[in-house]
Amino acid sequence: MLCLLLLTGCAATRNVQQREASTARVWTPAMRSAEEKNTYRVRLRAAGRDLTGICVTKRVGDEWRGSLVNEFGSKAFDFVTTARRGTLLNVFPMMDRWYIRRTVAADLHFLFEVDNAEATFARRVGRSERGDTIVAVSGRWRMTATPHDSTVTLVNTRRNIVYELRRMAETDDGSDE
Repeated sequence: MLCLLLLTGCAATRNVQQREASTARVWTPAMRSAEEKNTYRVRLRAAGRDLTGICVTKRVGDEWRGSLVNEFGSKAFDFVTTARRGTLLNVFPMMDRWYIRRTVAADLHFLFEVDNAEATFARRVGRSERGDTIVAVSGRWRMTATPHDSTVTLVNTRRNIVYELRRMAETDDGSDE
């Protein structure tokens, strides 16, 4: 009895927040359209550097195709993701290194295909909800989505890269705000 009392008295307590397992989709219809083009403000943080700009994506058949343009109008890269893989095309020369291409392509593959049941990583994705935030975790990736402000954040925990996408609202004339 004394031993039990000592063990429980010395036990470390943590403030553990319980999350409910979820089947919720990360990309809600308000955050991404499969029929129309999607425009996002992007902030990419890596190695103490920030790349900000605009990402335009569109679903074409079974692929997500997109471009990331920095705030000065220079294209950083184009990308294509399918259920099996992600690929970067037309990469800005400063980023055109095999290890950067491979990492960013894999990150974008997870980012855009996280809700695809046919994706190569689909069975390993754990989902949970905390309030109105949806969390998806798989290996090195941790993704959070907050539908009320149309923001999706992906963190590559192995490389410490953060991708933040915020949906830009379209105006009545078809242009983006």
